[in-house]
Amino acid sequence: MHTTENNNDNTSKKNIDEAVQVHAIHQSMASIKNKFLFISSQGGVGKTLVIVKLAMALSKKGLKTGLMDVNFYNPDIHRMLNLEPMVIRDSNKRLKPMFYSDALKVASIESLMNDIGETGGWGTLLKISDILRFISSINWDDLDYFIIDTPPGPSERLLSVIRSIPDVKVIIVTAPDRINDNNAKNIINFFRKEKIEIFGWIENMRGFLCQNCGQRQNMLNTGPANRAIFLNEVPFLGRIPIDSNLKDFTDSMETFPELNTDAETARRYSLIVKNIMQRSSLT
Repeated sequence: MHTTENNNDNTSKKNIDEAVQVHAIHQSMASIKNKFLFISSQGGVGKTLVIVKLAMALSKKGLKTGLMDVNFYNPDIHRMLNLEPMVIRDSNKRLKPMFYSDALKVASIESLMNDIGETGGWGTLLKISDILRFISSINWDDLDYFIIDTPPGPSERLLSVIRSIPDVKVIIVTAPDRINDNNAKNIINFFRKEKIEIFGWIENMRGFLCQNCGQRQNMLNTGPANRAIFLNEVPFLGRIPIDSNLKDFTDSMETFPELNTDAETARRYSLIVKNIMQRSSLT
């Protein structure tokens, strides 16, 4: 009986703590206009690279943009941007995101994972309360766009993140032949069941621009997953080819290839940004 009461007390305390964190998240994000959480049903679609480039494209238009890495399995955004996942606190002991540029701020859950690692627990799966504590502790101030990277595939932890962020919308990233139609339908049904708006989808790695003939070449078909998403009436935001300069970046991993994007890929990113801005009514 005593053990049962203790378990009930612990559960009650956990629920109260999470409710307090969610309330803090709502307060901290009150001045953010548009919030987008990017998701893929599995890894290998290039989601994080798409996210980073879109965030940079938005910020280059003078739009105040926040980029938060909540991929609690494999956070990579800081390495892509050649930043350190440092924990810097303001006078109110809230975490301060790092500036990549005047209009782009970045925060990574890796800073929390490193903190945990100092006590010997790095590599263990973060608790939901840890993830919410990280999100609620960041001081973003005013933002036009807030972009969130997440682990692939739906999960209880991901659902807790989504539920904690007010008015967040989902953008799905796919790649040709990477997932089947059932996985695509499942991920759409997952969000619709939770009454979370699916803002649109992006197809990545769709062919490449031949450096010899200048024509776009398609190596793979669009695939059943993308057809399933289309048939489920998810708005299409755009298609991105394989960047011909990407290999140099992945070989060195020293600097993000923002200046080396080939013209066709840069044009496609610009079109996606235009679609996002138009659909979010911020022009």
